[in-house]
Amino acid sequence: MDPTTLASRDNPLVKRFRKVARAPKGGRAEGVFLLEGRHVLEEALRVSWPLAAVLMVREAWPAWAPRLERARAAGTEIRLVSPELLGSLGTQAAPEDVLALGVRRAPDWPRPAPAGRYLLLDAIQDPVNVGILVRSAVAFGFDAVFAGPGTADPFGPAALARSAGAALHRPPVPCGVRPLLDWCAAGGVEILAAEGGAAPPGEEWSPGAPLLLCLGNEGHGLSAELLTAARRVGVAMAPGWDSLNVAAAGAVLMHGLARL
Repeated sequence: MDPTTLASRDNPLVKRFRKVARAPKGGRAEGVFLLEGRHVLEEALRVSWPLAAVLMVREAWPAWAPRLERARAAGTEIRLVSPELLGSLGTQAAPEDVLALGVRRAPDWPRPAPAGRYLLLDAIQDPVNVGILVRSAVAFGFDAVFAGPGTADPFGPAALARSAGAALHRPPVPCGVRPLLDWCAAGGVEILAAEGGAAPPGEEWSPGAPLLLCLGNEGHGLSAELLTAARRVGVAMAPGWDSLNVAAAGAVLMHGLARL
């Protein structure tokens, strides 16, 4: 049986989608987040991420029905809407034919592993940078991502879109600086602080040692507590130039550390 069609902009479910998309804090208070477009929903289904609700245009339903069968059986609310109504609910300039609400869940802290690679986002405020860095962490095989205080919501619409759904594969672990430092000390994890002008990572690090790469705020850099505990590491650049966007620098450093 096809899902029910919704036509009213005042329907409670439609209002819920609108609130999550428009509110500054998204759906944090409601425990959900917005997934926009086919690719992000496909990634959510790929990792069996719990979905609270799905809206899509009627023409898209036949192709999605088999893939959403398990979610529907688990209680996901699925409704059909017009392209005009769907387009009014998302944040993208060119909306695709599907929107969904994912259920927020707190990821567990990982157990430090030999040769583990971990990433900390320390008060990175731009959601675009957050999304790109999470995507890079997955691409380069990092085992987990930590999100320190002041970091933009990795499940906000802009961050999730830029991560191309990677945040669903490596859900960032919210953390404070002191608990993370204790985690590193208990697990023998070496802390590396990204800093302009520092030497690139080299063979001085043992391939079997777990490493935490720390990337700091776009304007102020890393917190003093992290810098005190860390070894500096940087990206080699052309003479006379030492500026690189944090997402670009992080991707270069993760690529280098993944090869050690």
